[in-house]
Amino acid sequence: GTGWSCKIPNFDVREVVNNIRRLLDGEEPLPMLPSYKNFKGTIEELASNQYVINGEVAILDSTTIEISELPIRTWTQTYKEQVLEPMLNGTEKTPSLITDYREYHTDTTVKFVIKMTEEKLAEAERVGLHKVFKLQSSLTCNSMVLFDHVGCLKKYDTVLDILRDFFELRLKYYGLRKEWLLGMLGAESSKLNNQARFILEKIDGKIVIENKPKKELIKVLIQRGYDSDPVKAWKEAQQKVPDEEENEESDTETSTSDSAAEAGPTFNYLLDMPLWYLTKEKKDELCKQRNEKEQELNTLKQKSPSDLWKEDLAVFIEELEVVEAKEKQDEQVGLPGKAGKAKGKKAQMCADVLPSPRGKRVIPQVTVEMKAEAE
Repeated sequence: GTGWSCKIPNFDVREVVNNIRRLLDGEEPLPMLPSYKNFKGTIEELASNQYVINGEVAILDSTTIEISELPIRTWTQTYKEQVLEPMLNGTEKTPSLITDYREYHTDTTVKFVIKMTEEKLAEAERVGLHKVFKLQSSLTCNSMVLFDHVGCLKKYDTVLDILRDFFELRLKYYGLRKEWLLGMLGAESSKLNNQARFILEKIDGKIVIENKPKKELIKVLIQRGYDSDPVKAWKEAQQKVPDEEENEESDTETSTSDSAAEAGPTFNYLLDMPLWYLTKEKKDELCKQRNEKEQELNTLKQKSPSDLWKEDLAVFIEELEVVEAKEKQDEQVGLPGKAGKAKGKKAQMCADVLPSPRGKRVIPQVTVEMKAEAE
């Protein structure tokens, strides 16, 4: 990837989830605007892959404004030094614009209260407060270059193209996951079924294991149709990764098959069961486990890979809401990560750091010139 640049903005996770659900239902995904967690401003599209990011400013009275959000990746200290200080003190080329400003920030919120004369505020309103106070920045997404699933560089024209590539690959792996789960549950179901049957036949006297040679006992189990340990066989099969593109190593395969033949079927999962399983309580518990596992297997068989993905998305959204509720609670007490431990003044955020309820929000202006430059 040397020599390639990549710039991809953040997007709302819920919009991504909703678009995945649309793709799972065979529908086209909806367009998405960039989105940043806890950003209180707005993002608007100027042209294809061209956006403007707006901070938040409100008018408190004829001589006071309040800035409660800065554009993405604009830090309060940098903004103060590069924008507000020159406006306060003036420069060799421009006179001062504001008379004073105060800061009321927290680690998660921004608040500048700025004073200026009535005449200069009126002039700034006419030009546009977002423009005058540099509360707008541009975002361009023309260099979305990523490694694809086979490790090759690929340039994407839109973020939805990235989503579609991800969707196709992820859905394929949900199919592989279903196959794996079917194998695992099938082996577990078969094991429980064999164990329950063995206990029932032992109780009914259909199988006698006392004082019999091991070889004869294994022969009886094979004749009665019992399976060699299904879970062990399944796990061993998972460890063997066949490579059809490579030449077969006959010597290795022969030795492996010979050792497997010498090992023979394994019935320890039946013969090592404690005598407690012959009691009514343990027998009933084992039969219940067998029925539940069989039901779990049948339920999985009826589901498609899309169904499995939808279930995961539902669980993800539930957990996301729990996390967000916790973060909101932490923010309200003013101690992120330590909800419920704050006392006194720390138990509630000071009203000074919150946007004023009497402020009149200024709607950002997207001019024709801005759109023309983007195109």
